[in-house]
Amino acid sequence: MSKAETPRKNSRGQVNAAVDTLGRRIANGTYPQGSTLAIEQELAANLGVGRNALREAVKVLSGKGLISTAPRSGTKVRPRDEWNMLDPDVLAWHADPETATREFMLDLIELRRIIEPKAAELAAKRATKEDIATILAAYEEMAAAGSDQQKKMETDIAFHTAILKASHNTVLSHFKHAISTYLRAHIPQGKIQDEKTTKEDLERHHQIAWSIASGKAKTAHSLTVEMLNQNRSHFEDEPATEA
Repeated sequence: MSKAETPRKNSRGQVNAAVDTLGRRIANGTYPQGSTLAIEQELAANLGVGRNALREAVKVLSGKGLISTAPRSGTKVRPRDEWNMLDPDVLAWHADPETATREFMLDLIELRRIIEPKAAELAAKRATKEDIATILAAYEEMAAAGSDQQKKMETDIAFHTAILKASHNTVLSHFKHAISTYLRAHIPQGKIQDEKTTKEDLERHHQIAWSIASGKAKTAHSLTVEMLNQNRSHFEDEPATEA
């Protein structure tokens, strides 16, 4: 292998860095839909990575639907409706606290309102003893988080992920990425909750957990709708309507 062909140290780190930087720039509109990226040498220098790492990054982003390449046409940003919006990385880039839009957060909460009430209903019908123990443990950890917002967020993610898993529907379980993305962006993007609202939210989680544990499917569904309507109100002025 010639010196020119020898892989650079940390090449995987360079690829990941290039993917993340380019992905964020595309998601936040720095590189608009339909725009053509700079030529390879210039773009690699701008990103501070090697050309081989950039080529690998382009392949990754192409696979996520964000860009396309063609001879003599260069590398172009594809239309947003062709992006794989359920890809964990694409979701994360859109939910960056510094750039996430109100519209994107509302889209995510709308997705949650389609998916989670049914998942809670199925969990109430299908959850095993182990599933129920996991859901209740996640709730207890959430309650113990107090004012620690980081811990509260992580335990909230664990709670909702456990419910999706307890639905015993493998497709539903994969929506955990969309839910965790929403929750990670919720605190900096949403309205600040007062103590009363925080307690009400925690109690609602408690009720959902016990409705699943006691096999009350309709109650689990309606409580989840209620919780998500409250979440949506953090991003809009008008009152939320029932699903």
